[in-house]
Amino acid sequence: MKKLGLSIFCGTLAFIGLQGALLHAGDTTTTTTVPKELAVDKDATAPDNRDWSLELGTGIQFSNVRESQLDDYTLVPAQLTAALKIDDVSLDDVFWGLLRGYTEFLFQGYGYAVPHGVESRILGVNIGPRYNFVQPGWKVVPYVEGLVGFGFADSSPYTDGSGPHGLGQDFNFTFGVGGGARYDINQDWFTRVGVNYTHFSNAGLSEPQFPNRAIDAFGPEISIGRRF
Repeated sequence: MKKLGLSIFCGTLAFIGLQGALLHAGDTTTTTTVPKELAVDKDATAPDNRDWSLELGTGIQFSNVRESQLDDYTLVPAQLTAALKIDDVSLDDVFWGLLRGYTEFLFQGYGYAVPHGVESRILGVNIGPRYNFVQPGWKVVPYVEGLVGFGFADSSPYTDGSGPHGLGQDFNFTFGVGGGARYDINQDWFTRVGVNYTHFSNAGLSEPQFPNRAIDAFGPEISIGRRF
C-alpha cells in the first residue's frame, strides 16, 4: 500500500508539472516598454494626430502691393476653413529634423468686406495644401500654405477722367499664399497668427469691354480653431 500511495503521489506531481509547462508554453504575451516620445506620437488624441479641424479667422489686407497704378483697396476677410490631415508626421531625418511635419488639405469659404475700394464685397471658396512644421514638445507650430479658388464680387466697372476702375466683372479667380504659426492651447483648441497675400482677377474674361484690373492684397490674419 505504501508503494501504491507513493506512486499515486509521484504521478500527481508529474501531472501538475506537465500542466504548468503546457500553460507556460501557450502564453505568448510579452511586455515591452514604449519610449515616451513614441507613445505620444501614436496617441490618437494628440494635437497632430487628429484627422479634421475647423477654424474661423479674420484680419485685414491692403492693396495694391504689386502695381501702384491699380485701385487701392482695404479688404477685411471672414474665413471658415476645414482642414483634413492627409499624412503622418515624417521627415525626422531630413536637414536635422527641421522639415519634420505633416500636410493638411484645406477647404475654405470666405467673405471679404471692402471698406475702401470700388466693390463692396467678394464671396467665394478656396482649396489647397498647408504644411505644418512640427517639433517634439513644441506648442508653437510654424506653417506655410497655398490656396486657389474663385469668388464673386458686386463689380461696378466705370470710367472717369483717370481711366477704368474695379475688377471688370463679378466672377474672379483667386490665388493666395500665406505663412505664420499655430499655437496649441490644448489637445482640442488652437489659435493661428499669420500673414497672407491674396490675388483677385478675372484672367481677361471681361475684356475687351472692361479691362482686367487685379487686386493684390497683403496683410495679417488671426483665427481660432478646434480639432475633431
